[in-house]
Amino acid sequence: MENKFIRSKFNGLTKEVYDWDFISISPFFKEEFRTKTAEKEIIDAYLHSAECLYICMRSENNPDPSIKVMRMNQMCMPFLFLCRHTIELLIKAVLNKKQGKVKKIHKLKELWEELTKEITVKDNDFNMLIDVLNIIDDDGCKLRYSNDGKGNNYNEKPCFVRSDLILETTKNLYNFLIEQI
Repeated sequence: MENKFIRSKFNGLTKEVYDWDFISISPFFKEEFRTKTAEKEIIDAYLHSAECLYICMRSENNPDPSIKVMRMNQMCMPFLFLCRHTIELLIKAVLNKKQGKVKKIHKLKELWEELTKEITVKDNDFNMLIDVLNIIDDDGCKLRYSNDGKGNNYNEKPCFVRSDLILETTKNLYNFLIEQI
């Protein structure tokens, strides 16, 4: 029986081309080009997803310039995770290029401190963003899970963020770090 959820190929010249989505375009490239683009492709995918989620989140929270909807904001945590993960992948890519080894840690602050030993970062907004993301999720789990596995809830205090500034600074950091890869 054919799997209706996944395929390794299909006839793109038929109507079914509209039914299927590529996970990644890089497998279609030659090996030497694929290696250079695959890492950037996935980083770009997370950043673009953060941008799309931000647009949807802003639309639902602010349906009109004079209306603010206070509700359970189910998209803010995934949005923040996507921004955080974009930055984590970027830092790891730069460190991998500079040091020749892949980092297997998820602590953004620790990765940032190691990165700033390798390159000079003059924009204080980048440091502030890393600090904020570290406050929200210091180990890469708090934006993905509700508790620590022992039943301790991660979100015990209210927290408000400027999503617009977080996205803008994430994009600026992306532009800065992508030049280092």
